[in-house]
Formats: sequence, C-alpha cells, structure tokens
Amino acid sequence: MKKIPGVNFYFFRHWRVSLGLIFFIFYLVPAPVLAQGYELLPAGQVIGSDFIRAADTVQIDGEIKGDAFLAGGLVTVNGPVDGDLFVVGGKVNINGPVGNSIRVLAGDVSVNSTVGRNVLLLCGNCTVTRRATISGSLLTAGGNLELSAAKIGRGFRFLGSRLYLNSEIANEAFVVADREFLLGPMASISGSLKYTGSTEAVLEPGATVAGNIAYQKTTRDETFPRFFGARTVLSSYQRIKPLTDFLGFVVSAIIGFILLGLFPRGFEKVVSAIENRPYASFGWGIVVVLMVPTLALLFAITLIGIPVSLVILLLAYLAWILAQYLMAFFIGRRILFARFGERRGWALVLGLFLIYLVGLVPIIGGIVKLILVLFALGAIILAYRQPEIYIQKQLPFDYHPAPERSRKIRFKNKI
Repeated sequence: MKKIPGVNFYFFRHWRVSLGLIFFIFYLVPAPVLAQGYELLPAGQVIGSDFIRAADTVQIDGEIKGDAFLAGGLVTVNGPVDGDLFVVGGKVNINGPVGNSIRVLAGDVSVNSTVGRNVLLLCGNCTVTRRATISGSLLTAGGNLELSAAKIGRGFRFLGSRLYLNSEIANEAFVVADREFLLGPMASISGSLKYTGSTEAVLEPGATVAGNIAYQKTTRDETFPRFFGARTVLSSYQRIKPLTDFLGFVVSAIIGFILLGLFPRGFEKVVSAIENRPYASFGWGIVVVLMVPTLALLFAITLIGIPVSLVILLLAYLAWILAQYLMAFFIGRRILFARFGERRGWALVLGLFLIYLVGLVPIIGGIVKLILVLFALGAIILAYRQPEIYIQKQLPFDYHPAPERSRKIRFKNKI
C-alpha cells in the first residue's frame, strides 16, 4: 500500500495509558541510560531482568527475559523479548518474538514477529507483515496500515486514514478509515465488520466476512459512526451536564480551599504582583504561553528529550489550573474586601463562580478567561523573581490575639 506523508493521530484512552507508562519509565531512569549514539545488545547476551535503553540508534540482537523499554531515532529488535516491549522512536522494526504485549509510538513501524498477547501501534505508517502472528488483539491509530499478519487472535481496531487488510481475524473488526479501506484476497474476518469512512470498502476476490457488515458514511456533522455508541453517550451526557457542572464546581472549590490553606502566602504574593504590576504580569504570561509549546516541541524533536517534553507539558497544565485559582482569588478579594473585609474562602468561591459564568459565554468568554489566566501566570513569575517587591500591604484593621485561643479583629473604621 502506498504511504502518504500526512499523519492523522487519534487520541483515546489506550494511547494515554501506554504513553503515560512509557513517560514515567523513561523519566525515572538514571542519566547514563539515556546515552546518545549507538546502543547494541549483542547476540548471545542474555538480560535476566528488565532492559531500558535510549539512544540515536538502538539494536537488540540478544535475549531479554523481562520487559524492554526502548527509545531512539532507529530502533531494531531482532532478539526475543519474554515480557512486554515498549518503544518510542522515529523508525521501529520488530523482528524478534515478544512473549507478552507490544506498545509502540513512532513514525514508521514494521512488525515481523510473533506476539504472545496484544499490540498497540501509534504511528504514521504501520506495516504488519505475513511473518507476524498476534495471539491477542491489534489496535492501531495513525495514518496508514498495511496488515498482512498470518492471524489476529482476538480482535482488530483501526483509526486512521488508509487501511489495507489482508489477514485472518478471529473476532470482530472495527475500522475508521477516512480515505481508503481495502480488503485483500486473504482477508478473513470471523466476526462482524463495522466501519466508517468517506467511501465504502473494496473487497477483492477471496475476502470473506462471516458476520454482518455495517457501514456508516462519514459526514461533516458526524465524527464517529452510530455503532460506536458515541451519539448515545453524548446525548446522555447532555442530559446530566448541569449536575456534572455543579459537582465540578464543588470539587474545584474544595481543591481551591486546600490550596489556599496550604499556601496562603503564595496566594497573597501573586495577588500583590497583579495589583502592583498588571502590565508586566500580562506580558510575562504571554511569554510563558509562547515558550512552553516551543520548548516542548524542541525537546520532542530530539526523541531522547520526549520525557522532558512531557514533563514540561504536565507542569504547564498544572500551572494553568493553578493560575485559574489565583485569578479567582484575586477577583473575589477585590469585590469583597471593600465591603466585608478579609474573607479569603468566600473570595475564592465568588471568583470561581464568576469565572465559571464568564466561561459560559461563547467565544468571548473563552478569550476573557485566557486573558485572566495570562495575568495570573505572569504574576507567578514576577512574585518569585523579586519577592521583596510584593510585600502584603498593611491591612486597615488591627489584629490582636485574644486569650483562650480565640482571636478578635477590631476595625479602625468601616470601609
């Protein structure tokens, strides 16, 4: 099947779980493992435990008794792996048998071996040759897949652009092929075939499907076919959306209370930074938003830096969430302080509620929320670059600790 340069990736639950596992493994390994250049496990050498390597080129000719975690521009596995195989790379060739499952994230992937359990491929161009036998299921997401395996033992899922299926599948098959779906003469599906795409599948002479064939044409107002149950799930969600929004707000308020209780001084410093230097806060917020994806992309291009890129994105996400709490506290405090004095908890709740209402406005609400978060992100940078500037101003009341553990606040004058 002809490969195309375009790559369409589909994001779903299995991809997140596998990529998250790969990320944690590579992030926690010691620095010497992340060597550059060429890494070779020679033939005849046996690794009795798990094996972790990352380099520009990784070649496995020996035997690995445990799990293998590999990353590189070119990764070739010729020797047997008794456990699971996890690979992140540019081009990946798997020629040796794998006892358990395979998880691969790469640009080009070729599988030419027996697999004891399941296979997950996230790739631009994937090839599973006739030499491959998969005892479990095959799940592939990406641009193109040429599937000619001798047998798929349990089931098959594909989400991508073009698919050439010429294998025996012992169970049902679900296919989302945007551009082309072709069943070769050796294709044999024991169960039903459910697929969607812009055109109907082409069955060459000899291709067989034992069960029913269900086709749903892709239209502009439908991203997923009916048989995936997406419409049912979405309609059910719309009915309970008010309840989920309320519960989400309650959870957000609880998290905000916890953060405010743990880091009260941090909240005060950021609020003071926004009040004293709002333009600088907004400017630094823009700088942060522009730098994060740039740095993440630069590290991801090197392949070896993929774990670092994921760490950057994770920290950026956490900072984005924290910035919303900080801005909510700032807004609520500005509104309540003049009339009721210091009411930190209520200020946070009021601010979260107002930001939620702003977010309900289409387009404009999203823009306003983005601007507010930019102020908070920049204020975080300013508050911790020059902490001596952002000292809390003296509050307009006297604070006197009273005996017997109780505390009273006497106002000098009403505001």
